[in-house]
Amino acid sequence: MLIAMTGLPASGKSTIAARLRSELGAVLLDKDEVRAFLFADHVDYEREQDDLCVNIMYDVACHHFKRRPDSTVILDGRTYSRRYQIDAVKQAATRASVPLYLIECVCTAESARKRLESNPGSHLAEDRNYLMYQNSKAHAEPIDEPRLVLDTDAMSEDQCVRAALNYLGVF
Repeated sequence: MLIAMTGLPASGKSTIAARLRSELGAVLLDKDEVRAFLFADHVDYEREQDDLCVNIMYDVACHHFKRRPDSTVILDGRTYSRRYQIDAVKQAATRASVPLYLIECVCTAESARKRLESNPGSHLAEDRNYLMYQNSKAHAEPIDEPRLVLDTDAMSEDQCVRAALNYLGVF
């Protein structure tokens, strides 16, 4: 199965993705890690570079599924807040002939701000700040696909993971 973690920056996607990787023995592909590896000192945080990195992640996922069809790949690091992003991940799942599961993490703007400001400079993506969060939120399009929505303010990390495992049919 292919799992795409969706949601605005600092909503809890990476935290839940890491726990799911551990619980499921999954492969975790993180856009920020891919971008840092491929571009090092030439990261520009522009859409073209982000899309290239995510397309590479889709290719890696498809290659992985060819060799291990029953495995799980988790995609992290993209908000999937634009229609074209959802369409692309659906195409990747179709190309790999695997089911796609969308897991959306949500939190209040205040929680996101606190999370972003709690450890400045500690995230791999250097543009990760509250201004970027606000910009992402302002340009987000509604996700009109079946998905699990996890409110990371209202639920503990363990509750989110259990809900995700249940949604995936694993728990």
